[in-house]
Amino acid sequence: MTTRPSDAPWADEPFHLIATPSKRPELTDEKHSYVHVASEMTHVHNVLIRGLNAIIQQAPYVKTHTDPAYNKEDVRDLLLYVSCWVKMVEHHHWTEESFIFPEIERFSGKPGSMDDPRHQHELFHGGLEQLLAYANSTKPQSYSWGGPGGMKEIVDSFSKELMDHLYAEIEVFLTMKDLDSAGLKKTWDKGETIAKKHGSLSRRVQKQLLMLVH
Repeated sequence: MTTRPSDAPWADEPFHLIATPSKRPELTDEKHSYVHVASEMTHVHNVLIRGLNAIIQQAPYVKTHTDPAYNKEDVRDLLLYVSCWVKMVEHHHWTEESFIFPEIERFSGKPGSMDDPRHQHELFHGGLEQLLAYANSTKPQSYSWGGPGGMKEIVDSFSKELMDHLYAEIEVFLTMKDLDSAGLKKTWDKGETIAKKHGSLSRRVQKQLLMLVH
């Protein structure tokens, strides 16, 4: 994932990608692993941001059942895409809460140090669940983007809180310079290993997400 703006400017709107810490001028020569950890998390967050941008940019152009150009398969593809995106976000946050955050708190000796990002998840979880329910239960002929009850209304209900969180969490990792570099890197790698062992997205969702980012 690059933070270079896309050749199609609209692809990075309405939400801008997060600048990768390792590429920031003031951090390019920093060897401490906190930069690596923050950069790895930034890559993940930028995938989530690009995915939401794609929904917001493309969904308004998917024709509804009253349009002569309506195609129910287009609507089904969009709703599957939205469902996969929500599952990706929720899987990421489940991984953080179940493995990454506890490992960091254990290593740092600071219980509760990851409480802020953990609690931020609660601010948009309900909206994500509502969007997932819409994507999974809406029939193609009932889909709408704008207007009361449309998908845009749901996205707007949580997107600001989600974006605020994705940016703020990176800053939390950038405060970890006081921790032992090798120990932090080992802790990060351990958290990733445990997460991969105990939780993964289904093959179908992974395939759809590959299509999403390409």
